[in-house]
Amino acid sequence: MKESELNNLVERYGQDYVSRRLRIQVNYAADVLGHGTSFIHLENLELGLEMLGWVLRIAGLWRRGYRNMKAQRVVYNDIPVLGLPEPFDNFRLLQISDLHLDAVKGFGSHLGRLISDLDFDVALLTGDFRYLTHGDYYPMFREINDLSEFLACRFGCYAILGNHDFLEFVPHLEKNGVKVLINEAVPVELKGSRIWIVGLDDAHFYGLHDYARAFRGIPTKERKVLMIHSPETLDEAANYRPDLILSGHTHGGQICLPGGLPLWLNAKCRGMYCRGRWTFKGIKGYTSVGAGSSGLPVRLNCPPEIVIHRLHSRHSEKGRWVSQNPQSRA
Repeated sequence: MKESELNNLVERYGQDYVSRRLRIQVNYAADVLGHGTSFIHLENLELGLEMLGWVLRIAGLWRRGYRNMKAQRVVYNDIPVLGLPEPFDNFRLLQISDLHLDAVKGFGSHLGRLISDLDFDVALLTGDFRYLTHGDYYPMFREINDLSEFLACRFGCYAILGNHDFLEFVPHLEKNGVKVLINEAVPVELKGSRIWIVGLDDAHFYGLHDYARAFRGIPTKERKVLMIHSPETLDEAANYRPDLILSGHTHGGQICLPGGLPLWLNAKCRGMYCRGRWTFKGIKGYTSVGAGSSGLPVRLNCPPEIVIHRLHSRHSEKGRWVSQNPQSRA
């Protein structure tokens, strides 16, 4: 990272935050104990992952799992929002989570082709751009270069960092038109009305999420969409009453038993919040199973996804959620 880029981050987030984030990153590869909600990081247990890979090969499941990893489906999720400003009725949010772009060469272009004919007003990326948690991240930069042109839309693209992501990613992502929100919020304005997009830093490993800073200055009665990488801080999030919470991180298990029963979710929260749509203390939420894969480039009984959320005001707070049937895409 260039000195000018570092100085910009210090000016934007403060010396204390930048120093803490970089200090944790320095020890990231060697230290499997983080500072957030989790103490064990499966993606760092390389010997265990290698053994699991061989088990899948011996069982004849590796090729199928590898094919599944690139068979993203498009999921449509309707979200009634009480008090949604009329101009935002039918407003569409693209959510892509856990991209892990450098898992396979060309994966950025692959995802780009899948979203190229989708209709969305704003793009939201809920963390984990890199495949591994350590090592060379320049291959990911090349993949985001290829993906970013497909993320262009009327109201822009916003992202948060996940537990795989370094602070050094911010300048490169933003050069590609991806605005990174680290304990920040931005208004989206349409015909004199607005909603807010709020983004938190990773809580799972880094523990540097700051809800007070992120929600500072947002009028209480205005509608808010919150991005958190992992659904592990819902109690704290509920204190700020967002209208929608979007998260990821869990991959829905990624490698699951038949019926989608996950072997591991790697999140310290109830399983009902680790996949798909849910409600927590009256707040609607959605945890994406992710578009990519981590640890091993395979998916079993847990297809990767790209999600389109549609906000609408046709139902009251007690209205029933409606979701179109998922569409599979090759």
